[in-house]
Amino acid sequence: MKNQTLSGKPADVEQYSKALLLGILLTIAILDHTRLFFHYWNTNPGNLESTTSVLFFTRFISHFFAPTVFFLSGTYLFKWSKDKSRQQVFYKMLMLAFILICIELVINNFLWTFDLQYRTIGLFIIGALGLSIFLLAFLQFIPKKFLLLFSILVLIGHHLLDGITLTGQSSSTILWSVLHQQKYIPAGERLFIINYTLIPWFAILSLGYAIGHLYQRKWLLATGIVLTSLFFILRGINIYGDFQPWAKQETFEKTILSFFSATKYPASTDFVFITLGPMFIVLHYIKGIKNKLTDFFVTFGSTPLFTYLISTLLIHLTAMIGLALSGKSWSVMVITPKSYITGNALSNYGYSLGIVYLLWLVFVFLLYMCCRFYRTYLLRK
Repeated sequence: MKNQTLSGKPADVEQYSKALLLGILLTIAILDHTRLFFHYWNTNPGNLESTTSVLFFTRFISHFFAPTVFFLSGTYLFKWSKDKSRQQVFYKMLMLAFILICIELVINNFLWTFDLQYRTIGLFIIGALGLSIFLLAFLQFIPKKFLLLFSILVLIGHHLLDGITLTGQSSSTILWSVLHQQKYIPAGERLFIINYTLIPWFAILSLGYAIGHLYQRKWLLATGIVLTSLFFILRGINIYGDFQPWAKQETFEKTILSFFSATKYPASTDFVFITLGPMFIVLHYIKGIKNKLTDFFVTFGSTPLFTYLISTLLIHLTAMIGLALSGKSWSVMVITPKSYITGNALSNYGYSLGIVYLLWLVFVFLLYMCCRFYRTYLLRK
């Protein structure tokens, strides 16, 4: 397929390339969510004793989605705030944060569980983005060079906090879990899941916001190369950057998997470098490219929140229908705290990765039709 240079204003080219990257990574995130609902339940792709290379990298490539969302959200917020007063930005950010947190708690949590009792409440990507924007509403008052320095120091140095762990269900434990310590907190019949901890994820958002005025193609490439190189250096030294260092395994293949198994929950320094670095490099090279294939991905990336939510609904609902058609109880796909315990009704449920990939392609096609219709509707308003 022949590429064409995207014509138009530089801002339009930049917006298109960002939507393109988001769209590509959204389709990869959809693959991982398909794996989660249709592959063998409670299978851990990072468990080197049981995983395969295909399963591992099916999960690994999805890691690029969340850091890209946070960084690009920061650049979008910077661009949006340029012609507004600090006070206007403050109140608008607070409103946006409130909306995202509500979407997380009310809509996204339900789409993941289909549990009307909301017995499982998670702080996932949308809620963490909302909390990060809430914090940015206050910190956007400081000079951007100091915010940039702060963001870099946090991303490099937050590994030093890994040794601080709190137990129990006290308010201090919950606060620290939200800030840095990924945790499952049982409370009676409910389970609270904190995956996206605030400290590293806010730093990625604030990094995008602080360098919005420096957003240039050459800068992207140089920074991407530096961050990717730092990952290999830190990972090679193996004494800093991740609280779970890699180790030599019984096979060379498993050793490679161990090397790339950077911790996402909470996001380690190694994880940040190996995701942001290649993302910057790709963003550099796709800028200005436009063809039918890129238009396909832009359809997803131009409405990322809608795409994310509708994809979760479609995947979860299809899994529930599949159980019913196979003669099993659809109700076991209502995710509760018991669903996370090995030996529950979902322990023997699942399909091979080949089936997962086929289902993913079907989902991507159906979602493309939905997103194209929704995007057309927005353009007509």
